[in-house]
Amino acid sequence: MQSLESETFLQPDYLRLGNPKQQELWEDLEKWKILKNLIGFKPTLAGTIPINIDTETSDVDILVKYNVPSHLQKICYAKFRNFANYSFSEKTISLRVTLICRFSTPKFQYEIFGQSLEPTEQYAWIHMMVENRFLSMANENFRETIRELKRSGLKTEHAFCEALALKGDPFKTLLLWNQKSDDEYRDLLSKNGF
Repeated sequence: MQSLESETFLQPDYLRLGNPKQQELWEDLEKWKILKNLIGFKPTLAGTIPINIDTETSDVDILVKYNVPSHLQKICYAKFRNFANYSFSEKTISLRVTLICRFSTPKFQYEIFGQSLEPTEQYAWIHMMVENRFLSMANENFRETIRELKRSGLKTEHAFCEALALKGDPFKTLLLWNQKSDDEYRDLLSKNGF
């Protein structure tokens, strides 16, 4: 499967023409009006399903930007509280107040991840862009290797670092790769047989 350009991911329409799981996600988002209900918060899909490295247990990540935390909390409560497994929590992640809303439709588990940053400046987005670049330059074995590592219990960032023999904190390490050149990507992939 051809990897998509970063701008493509900003409009979820690409899911309609994607693989069967992506098409199913598109239908679910439309049926339950999930993105429409979050429109004032710039909802942006991230995670493994958009870049086709999801496994059977992958959830759907939606990054949002809030200006007033209580506003996001009220909208989530109003729109999603009647879904299964609804929860809403507040955490501090990388020194930022982060609001997390979880719920499930019959087909997918969702996690809305809200910060006061634009979705495209949040770490989850940057990680996905870095992962997408690796996938677009690697051979097809790489995608399957990542899936197998994820099935064995590794988080996505850890799976990439394991496959590419990258040391250090996987979350920070992948952020650093956002600054690297295509040649550096290709070099690392070929060193590791991808």
